[in-house]
Amino acid sequence: MRKPIFLLLALLSAQAFVACKKDSSDAPNNALTNGRWRAIASTATITVGTINQTVDALAMLPGCERDNFFIFQAGGTLITDEGATKCNSSAPQQTTGTWLLTQNDTRLVVASSGYNFDAEIVELNASKLRVKYTTTVSGAPASFDTTFENF
Repeated sequence: MRKPIFLLLALLSAQAFVACKKDSSDAPNNALTNGRWRAIASTATITVGTINQTVDALAMLPGCERDNFFIFQAGGTLITDEGATKCNSSAPQQTTGTWLLTQNDTRLVVASSGYNFDAEIVELNASKLRVKYTTTVSGAPASFDTTFENF
């Protein structure tokens, strides 16, 4: 009688161990959806004609924008929070948009009011997100390299 009980306990223990094993394909989603993300560095290389100009894009933003942060929720909802200082006191504290990982989790697509980009993920872990993307600034092509920290 004891053999079936021990066998059953062994099977249940093995099943619990296997069920708790993390799926490595969820790792990027888990990293993004755990915490709040704020930009800590951003450089932009803007091309005008044949001249490339690299600038500290984060330093060029007013303080009321530098304290903004993002919350990536499971299911693809993105919350943009104005942080401690709002540029416009009548603006909402938070707005929503969407996010999506594509191309085997190597690209991050964000669509939100004021923040729209399809970025290459250079680095993503529990504490750091670094992305590169291109866009236009005043009609000129610009490449951004932006790093976010989880806080």
